[in-house]
Amino acid sequence: MSWHQLTIDVPDDLIDAVVGEVSTNDVAGVWESHAPGAGLTRLVLYFHPRSDLQQVEDVVRSVFQRAQQQSPAISRAVVEDCDWTEEWKKSYTSFPISDDFFVIPSWENTECPEERLPIRIDPGQAFGTGTHETTQMTMEALSRWLEPSHLVLDLGTGSGILAIAARLLAARAVIACDNDPVAAQVARANIERNASDHVFTFCGSLDAVQSSVVGLVLGNLTTDVISNLLPDFSRVLIPHGRAIVSGILIEQAETLRSQLARLGFRIHEEMTRGEWLAMVIEKHGR
Repeated sequence: MSWHQLTIDVPDDLIDAVVGEVSTNDVAGVWESHAPGAGLTRLVLYFHPRSDLQQVEDVVRSVFQRAQQQSPAISRAVVEDCDWTEEWKKSYTSFPISDDFFVIPSWENTECPEERLPIRIDPGQAFGTGTHETTQMTMEALSRWLEPSHLVLDLGTGSGILAIAARLLAARAVIACDNDPVAAQVARANIERNASDHVFTFCGSLDAVQSSVVGLVLGNLTTDVISNLLPDFSRVLIPHGRAIVSGILIEQAETLRSQLARLGFRIHEEMTRGEWLAMVIEKHGR
C-alpha cells in the first residue's frame, strides 16, 4: 500500500496548532524529522491515498495566516508502506537534556559523556521521549528542586523518564504511576533498565497514594488535568511539599495561578519555552 506524504517546515510555536488542524483531516501519521533551522521543525505527514491533500494544505496555510506568518512551502510525495517503528527509530537518537542527563535510545550503543547521567529509554507507545519542551523544563526544574529526603511521585509517568531522572538524582524513593496500562508497562520496563531499586510503578492515579507522604510531585500533564488534581496534590504532599507542574499553555496560566492562590499554594518559579509554561509550587504548611 502507498501513502501520500506532505513535508512542511513549521515554526516551533505553531507545531501544536498545525498538528491539531491536520488531525481533523484524517492524518494517518505525524513524524517530527530533523530541525532544518533554528526555531523550526520539519513535520512529515502521512495520508491515505483518497485524502484531499489540497484541503489539508489549505488548512495548514490558514494556521500560518492566522499567526501572521509567511505561507509555508509544502512538498508532496508518494511513499510505499514500511515498518514505521523502525523508521521512527532512525530519527530518535541520543541527546543531552538539562545539565545532568544524556538520553540514549535502548537500541543504541552510544557512550554517555562522563559529566552526565545516562537514561536508556524505549518510549514505546508512551509519552516521554524527552524531546518535548514540557519534559525538558520538568527535568531542569527537577535538578534544582529535588532533595535527597524526598519521596517523589511521578504522576502520569508515561515512558518513566522523569521517575528515572529523580532516582538518578538520589531521591530517597520514587513512585511512578499512570492510568494507562500500556504506559505503566512501558515505564516499568524503562525503570528496570536504569534505576530499579527504590522506584515503584503502578497503574492508577493519586487516589491510591497515602496522604501527607510525598515530598515532590512531578506532573507533566495538561492545564485541565492539573487544575482538577490540585486538591489531591495538597492531600498527598507533606507540609511545604512541592510540585513541578508542566504542560501548561501560557494563555491558560493566569486562571491556574488564581486557583493555586485559592488552594494555598505558593509559586516558587515559572519557566517558559515556546508556548508552554512550567511552575514549581509549594503547599503551605498546616
